[in-house]
Amino acid sequence: MSFKKKSRIIALIMLIAAVVFFVFSITHPTSSFPWSNTITYFIYAVYIFIMVVLFVAPYRK
Repeated sequence: MSFKKKSRIIALIMLIAAVVFFVFSITHPTSSFPWSNTITYFIYAVYIFIMVVLFVAPYRK
């Protein structure tokens, strides 16, 4: 399997996982993480960055 196909599959799985997490968090508003919001936002930013890189990588030369 080529890098392009692997990259797209991984990015798609990450997107699906993000949507599932979003739906869970909307339906369970009392759930929270045991750390501060700063760490949570950092984790979200890194996750989104990696997902975008994996979506864009197959189209770059």
